[in-house]
Order: sequence, then structure tokens, then C-alpha cells
Amino acid sequence: MGKPVGSGGGGNNLFTSNVNGDANVGTTFWIDLGLIPNGKKIFIGNATYTSPDKSVTFEIRSNLASQDSGADGTTLKLISSAVSPRKGTVSFDFYKNGRLHLVSTLSSGNEKWWLKLISKGATGSVLYSINYTTE
Repeated sequence: MGKPVGSGGGGNNLFTSNVNGDANVGTTFWIDLGLIPNGKKIFIGNATYTSPDKSVTFEIRSNLASQDSGADGTTLKLISSAVSPRKGTVSFDFYKNGRLHLVSTLSSGNEKWWLKLISKGATGSVLYSINYTTE
């Protein structure tokens, strides 16, 4: 699994946290974005994905209650976004018209959130950056 790089400031005052990183992707690849704090949810504001080498589907997922592993049966897909080399870099605004569209599971202290990357064929590189907040 890839390792994200977390940092302080997000893209605006509401989404004050950011997670970003890179990975080399073959077919299916899970990136652990970290533990959702106990009693909190992750509110996702926007994301930027880059895939210069191949078509990749980026899925933001959170664990189901009391789960902590990255797998289809233990996570809930919050959003799926496709990026092709023809497009290169794509940005998505999930905070539309002041409404939070993407919200994770309420954490009991065990749950994590994940980025699942899905593609076909040869290995290629990807970059990602996601702005979020917890409440």
C-alpha cells in the first residue's frame, strides 16, 4: 500500500487538512489515508488526481463500522472518479453550493479512510491531493 503525506492547510478555510502522495499502480491498489478520529467523520471538500501514464479510477472509501482493513467488503465507496492520460490532471469539487456531499462513517476509533486505485495493464504513476476536515 502507498503512503500518503499529510499536511496542515487545505484549499480554503473550511477544509483545513490535506492528504497527498503518489503511487505506482498496476491493477488494484489500496492507499491507507489514515485513522478517522474517534467520534468524528471525514468531510471531503475537493480532490485533484493526476495519471499521466494510464487510465485510473480513483475511489474514496471509508470503513464500515468497526472495520479497519482496505477491502471491498469492509469499506463503503463514497465517490468514484476516472482519470485518463488524455485528461492528465482532473480536479473535483465535492463541496458544491455549500453542502457537504462526501462524508465518511462516524468513527468508533477503529475506522480508516482509503483511496482505492483501479486500472488495467502495465504499471503507471499517479498523484493525488485531497482536502478535508473532521467534525
